[in-house]
Amino acid sequence: MNIKQIKKELGLSNADIAKFFDYKNTNSFTTSSAKNRIEKGLVSFYLHTKKAWEKKIKEKDDNPEPSL
Repeated sequence: MNIKQIKKELGLSNADIAKFFDYKNTNSFTTSSAKNRIEKGLVSFYLHTKKAWEKKIKEKDDNPEPSL
């Protein structure tokens, strides 16, 4: 998965990411030397979070709470 796919799935734009990281405007983010590092970090964070949620859901499915 890459940043383009994640942005599409989550409905994110460069303007959104610029706001998340407190850039003055979208152009400041898109021309930043840190843009690639930030995008790689977002991809890593997304994949880690998605994996953790999937694990949590699987554990819940494997150990359902008893019904009353």
